[in-house]
Amino acid sequence: MVYSVDQRADDKMAMPFPAAFGHCRARSVMIPREDILAETGRALRGARQARGMTLRDVGTRSNGRFKPTAVAGYERAERGISLERFCELAQLYGMGPDRLLLQIMWRLAGGPDPTINRARVQELPDEEADVVGGFLQRVRDLRADADDEVITVRVQDLEVLATVSGHQLRDFLDHLEPALASKSARS
Repeated sequence: MVYSVDQRADDKMAMPFPAAFGHCRARSVMIPREDILAETGRALRGARQARGMTLRDVGTRSNGRFKPTAVAGYERAERGISLERFCELAQLYGMGPDRLLLQIMWRLAGGPDPTINRARVQELPDEEADVVGGFLQRVRDLRADADDEVITVRVQDLEVLATVSGHQLRDFLDHLEPALASKSARS
């Protein structure tokens, strides 16, 4: 089974939500179910771990509604998750289901992980360096991530940063490319 996502025909990456990422000419791209399950699991695991929760904690905090083995199955893409349970799990993690879904769709569309190497921000054009550098400093202060060289931000943060710097998201990502952390640097 496959699902479709809208994308820009002339873009480097697919654009699943035209309203969120700007006006685009849509065409259909088929995404295998396995990819959707894998990205859903990745997003759920990231949300759980970001809250410092173990699988057992999920079971306890949900009063047994979510069994640790079921959540592990979602995270490993061994089980599909219903929309209802997805929403409940997102709420248990203290985040809106739409935010988690946006992360999933962003990755399925080929968007870069919003992970920025602080040391490489100075390689950006001056306007972007100021905007991104100031934003990352604020994120570090709020998270107490003073020693982290690489900082992960939300997909929505990239949209806001693009707007603040006066660019469309696509152009902003092109400018931001030197500061995006490579996958090998995050592993």
